[in-house]
Amino acid sequence: MTPLTLGIDLATASARCVALDTATGRIVAQADSALSPPERQPGGVSRQSPTYAPVALELVRRVCLQLGPDAARVAAVSVTGTSGTVVPVDRDGAAVGAARLYDDTASSDVLATAGLTGASSLGRMVALRRELPAARWASTPDVVNAALAGHAVSADTSHWLKAGIDLAARRWPVDAMSAIGLDPADLRRLPELVLPGTRLGTVNAEVARTLGVSESVQIVAGMTDGCTAQIAAGAVHDGDTMGVLGTTLVLKAVSETPVESADGAVYSHLAPDGHYWAGGASNAGAGILAVEFAGEDLAALDRRVADTVAGYVRYPLSVAGERFPVADRNLPPLTDGEPRSRLDAYRALLDGVAFVERLGLERLQQLGVTPRRHVIAGGATASPVWNRIRATVLAPVVPVSVARSASSSVGAAILAAYALTDRPLTEIVDRLVLTPQPVEPVATQRNSLEAAYLRFVDLVEGSLHHA
Repeated sequence: MTPLTLGIDLATASARCVALDTATGRIVAQADSALSPPERQPGGVSRQSPTYAPVALELVRRVCLQLGPDAARVAAVSVTGTSGTVVPVDRDGAAVGAARLYDDTASSDVLATAGLTGASSLGRMVALRRELPAARWASTPDVVNAALAGHAVSADTSHWLKAGIDLAARRWPVDAMSAIGLDPADLRRLPELVLPGTRLGTVNAEVARTLGVSESVQIVAGMTDGCTAQIAAGAVHDGDTMGVLGTTLVLKAVSETPVESADGAVYSHLAPDGHYWAGGASNAGAGILAVEFAGEDLAALDRRVADTVAGYVRYPLSVAGERFPVADRNLPPLTDGEPRSRLDAYRALLDGVAFVERLGLERLQQLGVTPRRHVIAGGATASPVWNRIRATVLAPVVPVSVARSASSSVGAAILAAYALTDRPLTEIVDRLVLTPQPVEPVATQRNSLEAAYLRFVDLVEGSLHHA
């Protein structure tokens, strides 16, 4: 009997569970549910009622009901979630208070004073220790894994990367913790760290009966939602890069060595196979379309600008401030001219995001990445015109393909499948993921877009020079 694996994705406001056939890569059952809505408060506080475990377990139960007798084939489960969220828990790993979400900045001043702006999870620990002095700390997947096992288990390094951990040694940052008032005794509040893909134990017998699965089901240490999306997209080979274009643009890359930048804009996850998955996020992206072209027919605009050339160049930010490839919290939206028409403004925006993507890949090259294939994913890939613009702009750096899927829950299920074998992660992913579809550059626009990109680089460099 071919095993099935479960992937659970804990997003910001919703959760999803899928069952994956490990022979075909086909999703054979799935269920979704809402999580408690986030609560944003003055002072940078961002909280959420910790319903992660009951919601996730109910989703597993519903998926098993859909599977019927095939629920007996479920052999492993892995959980993915947002990076940097911290949950107060008891000794058994059960939540005892509201989580501090990934965007909680209430203690950022403490981190800034200690020079630890790249370790945001530590600030959330400081805030939680004030609120619940006796509590321990967990990520959202840690909470679900504890509920599945019936006790607290080890935690993956991926979800704790933003605590400034020592990835290679899998150790908590004692000196950094001490610098912000967390003493060595606070290490007892934290779980042991293991690599993603590690087997953490099996599902508790009573829990298994309630869910409708075998108590031999393996609980597998996961990775953050961005990393599991990368798995689902198939971008896991050395030299693979990935551009996820949604509201913002996130770039990722696979490297044999760690890839990090001095400004903290680029950081690396450690993958199960020992490769490093680097990442950086821009504030530019498709979200600006909702600001400048709200309510308009974007597909129609795509068709009308497909064969045009923009009359000016811009760095498309809706507000001042950028993280990557330019690290400047005061960077203004840049332009070297004015639009000749509404269509000209639209085309310049599409080009501008592609220029940011290329500048990001070139910065990753400077940090040691050698791009061989660029896989694009995210909501913006629904636009074939934008895909071809990106492929044309990026052609001098790397060929472009569109991911067939980039579902975090599917990636988690694939990671669980990997843990059941002794085969390389790349082999498992290649077998279970559809090959990304190549995108052909627009030959007639190569020269004009290359010239525009060089103007874009001059625009950025000029801004930084005068900052």
